Amino acid sequence: MPKAYITSKEELEQTVKESVASLFEQQLPKILRKAQRKEWLTVSELAELTGWSKRTIYYLKSQDRIPYSQENHRILFPTDGIEDYLHENMVNPAGE
Repeated sequence: MPKAYITSKEELEQTVKESVASLFEQQLPKILRKAQRKEWLTVSELAELTGWSKRTIYYLKSQDRIPYSQENHRILFPTDGIEDYLHENMVNPAGE
């Protein structure tokens, strides 16, 4: 990050204002998406969200490749954990 020299209170205020606005603009879509989604997903919801078949979901669960919580026969998947799994396993095309 380049060094900046602040010469007045107004310049400092403007710099802070621009920095906060930029950060807010970058983070707002992510914040809104998180606020509107469910914290835990059922197998059906996860299948709809990812496009995976239920069989694939049960396979990934049985291999402990995706996080889940289970009480008796009810299985739930944490949305944040699934999102992390997808990011960790993302393959970038050559040249990117």
